[in-house]
Amino acid sequence: MVSAIGVSKRLSRESKALDITERYQMSEKLINEEFKIWKKTSPMLYDIIYTYSCKWPSLTVQWLSDVTTEAVTTTKDAVEEVLKAKFLLGTSTTGGAQNYLKLFSVDLPPTLSKTTNESLAVSKLTPLKDSSNRLNLLRQWRHPGEINKARIDENAGLIATQTNCGDILVYDYKSLDSSEAPIHTLKYHTKEGFGLEWNPIIAGRLISGNEDGKIALWDLSSRPADKVLKPARTFSTHTGIVNDLSWNGVCSELFASVSDDGSLQIHDLRAKEGELAIKVEKAHGGAAINAVEFHPTISSLVATGSTDNFVQCWDLRDYSKPIRRLYGHAGPILNMKFNNNLLLSTSVDRRVLVWDLNRIQEGEFDLKEYEKKNTEYTDPCLVFMHGGHTGRLCEADWHPALNNVVISCAEDSLVEIWRPLHLEDSFDNEETDVEKVKKQDGDKEKTQDGDKEKTQDGEKDKGQDGEKGEDKGVSNGSRGIKDEFKESTDAPKEQNGTSGTHTTDDDDINMN
Repeated sequence: MVSAIGVSKRLSRESKALDITERYQMSEKLINEEFKIWKKTSPMLYDIIYTYSCKWPSLTVQWLSDVTTEAVTTTKDAVEEVLKAKFLLGTSTTGGAQNYLKLFSVDLPPTLSKTTNESLAVSKLTPLKDSSNRLNLLRQWRHPGEINKARIDENAGLIATQTNCGDILVYDYKSLDSSEAPIHTLKYHTKEGFGLEWNPIIAGRLISGNEDGKIALWDLSSRPADKVLKPARTFSTHTGIVNDLSWNGVCSELFASVSDDGSLQIHDLRAKEGELAIKVEKAHGGAAINAVEFHPTISSLVATGSTDNFVQCWDLRDYSKPIRRLYGHAGPILNMKFNNNLLLSTSVDRRVLVWDLNRIQEGEFDLKEYEKKNTEYTDPCLVFMHGGHTGRLCEADWHPALNNVVISCAEDSLVEIWRPLHLEDSFDNEETDVEKVKKQDGDKEKTQDGDKEKTQDGEKDKGQDGEKGEDKGVSNGSRGIKDEFKESTDAPKEQNGTSGTHTTDDDDINMN
């Protein structure tokens, strides 16, 4: 005889299983509805938007800077020009299928500007005719296991990949040899990882960070003959998984690292072993930090992204607290990329957000308004949201030559290439307008005052007015990130002349 308790337990298990199934179905339905809405509105949001469905998802994607213009013949024997851009993908297969590191080219409209934000109507940009808008596989290399991250050093002609076993593989992508094998295996890490970046200043210098909590510096600048290489230097300053790394774009000896231990660390290769230039404990209040990115030209500006769903911007000249916390994501941050003063971030929430740091002085995010769940209120720095993926975002990258063109990949096996409509560097425009006003004021003074003395007085008044105008702009938000950092190009200075450690809790962050 079946006991009443046994029946009750069985029904409880079935009920829980049903609840899980129903929640999953509701979640999938919501995702599909959101995607339909995005697809319907996309012509009003983008200059270009191309979506490619791949056989396998990719955990990593990166543009190459090389762009060429080529003439192609359509099926109607018409000739048209296209831009050919290249990018890297790395497969993440299942069921024992072979993984590959792949180099693609893609045909893009010739109307995409390499230097400006020129925009044409969407109807003139998409789609290209017939043979255009295609992916072309240029080359592929066999890879043992899924590719966690792939990074290319175009100056050295090398591609490095993070494997799922801890080894780092290096491929020669310029070699005419058809071999699919790596030329080097970098051995040090004992666990897999995602931290990997080439030095943007010194060709062949690579850093890696893995789940073993270690960081390794590799020197391939001399193109060593050995197949298996050991690191030139190692770092063991983190107590948790090292999630991401970023070289300083101005000082070749500095790099940043973030970890599950919640700290942001700045390393100086000139320092003694074990010494840190800067350490910010609990940079996100103790939450694990997944991503870090240095600004390419402002050496003291660095951004971090955490499992607390926030992006934070730091001035390393005073790292006692972040200069800004960015609100918008509904899930942990996965990666970030700068494009001048635009910052993109990807998240588990299936979104790519674009932040304009020129608006950093437009006021802090209104937390009280946010907590009211006002759907119309957004962070003043948030200028664009890409919602074209139905799976968790893996990575996104700005094209280094084509203005504001982004590529993104996700667990839904989609690779999307897009450029937001009317996305501009607002600071540059505002700066130009200020200069125009100053010039007009000067001309007016010269017209009104005929003698030299009055003209000089007018110039003086004009300068004072200009300064007042800019001061007013600080409070109203017209001052951009360049003013905030005074065009800083020096390496970050240590506080009080010594290496520093600071703990940042949520209470330290001013939200008012």
